[in-house]
Amino acid sequence: MSQFYGGIKSYDVHTYWNNNNTQQREFAYNLREKVLKEFASEIENGDIRVYKFWDKPIGPHPINMWELDFKKPEIFVKVVPFFQLNHGKLSVLIHPRTDQGDLKDHTDNALWLGHKVRLDTSTL
Repeated sequence: MSQFYGGIKSYDVHTYWNNNNTQQREFAYNLREKVLKEFASEIENGDIRVYKFWDKPIGPHPINMWELDFKKPEIFVKVVPFFQLNHGKLSVLIHPRTDQGDLKDHTDNALWLGHKVRLDTSTL
């Protein structure tokens, strides 16, 4: 199995939406459904884990989001382009899990698609 550069263990992808905007909420929900279909085999064999659709802010995430994660570089080359082409106007945080800690991983080491969301870093 190949490994990520620099001791990266895995990646998290957080997709954000404003719960007061029904169009954004619907788009985020439909994007999650699209992920479930597009990556069904990778989800089934455990290469991608998709988490619940949060209708409230949680942790450092100041607005609603849903998350997925993966541990293989082979998945990165599929998932990141998928989000680049399908995120619409939603903000998406793509960050590694490293030994540098949650704060650095969610900020300095992060990639963003769309507008960057200001995280509540006091929880990290």
